[in-house]
Amino acid sequence: MKVLLSLAAVSTAAFSTVNDDPKTECCETQSEAACCSPEGAAPSIVLPVFERVLENDETAGSVSGTFSWEGDKPDPKPDLTIGTKESEGCDHDGHKVDTKDRTLLIGAKGGVANIVVTLEAKGVEVKIPDEPVVIDQKNCRFEPHVVVLPVGATLKYENSDPVNHNIHTYSRKNDVVNKNVSGGTNFEQKLENAESFEAKCDIHPWMKSHVVVTDATHWAVTDAKGNFSLKDVPAGDYKAEWWHEELGKGKFEFTVEAGKEATVKQGVGASTSKKAAGGRRRR
Repeated sequence: MKVLLSLAAVSTAAFSTVNDDPKTECCETQSEAACCSPEGAAPSIVLPVFERVLENDETAGSVSGTFSWEGDKPDPKPDLTIGTKESEGCDHDGHKVDTKDRTLLIGAKGGVANIVVTLEAKGVEVKIPDEPVVIDQKNCRFEPHVVVLPVGATLKYENSDPVNHNIHTYSRKNDVVNKNVSGGTNFEQKLENAESFEAKCDIHPWMKSHVVVTDATHWAVTDAKGNFSLKDVPAGDYKAEWWHEELGKGKFEFTVEAGKEATVKQGVGASTSKKAAGGRRRR
């Protein structure tokens, strides 16, 4: 038995058309994707260390892959319309409010960002960290746009802006939150049940994010190029799941061999998706 540490970082970069130019070498992995952020974007948010205990680490391999758009790309979504009065207090510390629509981010080469990949592997136990997973309200956007955490972990909603924000969650299986969070403060919530839900700020209605609470043993979020990677996966045949706020959900299969990396090329598009669960409900 071996304890393996996994450290993830989520970039706050967001584009309607994602900049996935290979000249930026560090954009190859999500853990280094902060350098892909557009000029003036907020810095990346580092997630806490997650411990995974494998019954037999000698059989472990890994899987990496890319989610790419199939068929003709849809027209880019227009930028969000945010008035000057609405955004008072949003621009600070050299950063301005990002007006890009983040609901469907497709790179110049077709990679699709913000797809959540989850995998359930036998013989693996995830240790819940003491420190919370952080989602920040910064420059009047939620950062990151999509956050994943295991069942039983704590999510901390930070407010790094000088203005008041609101945390309004549309969860079905965890307690619903509808709470004001003043500038420079935070609110924590322990999430005990697996689901995906939307979180919004009622004060700034363009602000929204998606929280995925998973009971899987492995998870990842695709980067600006549509890439993902799962480490320390026991050898075997797998059927993993994917989820996207607009494209819906699906499954894909692969085989992991001990000491080797499996590769996956997965196409997505309007014709390959099922309606996403975990959307907004009126409260």
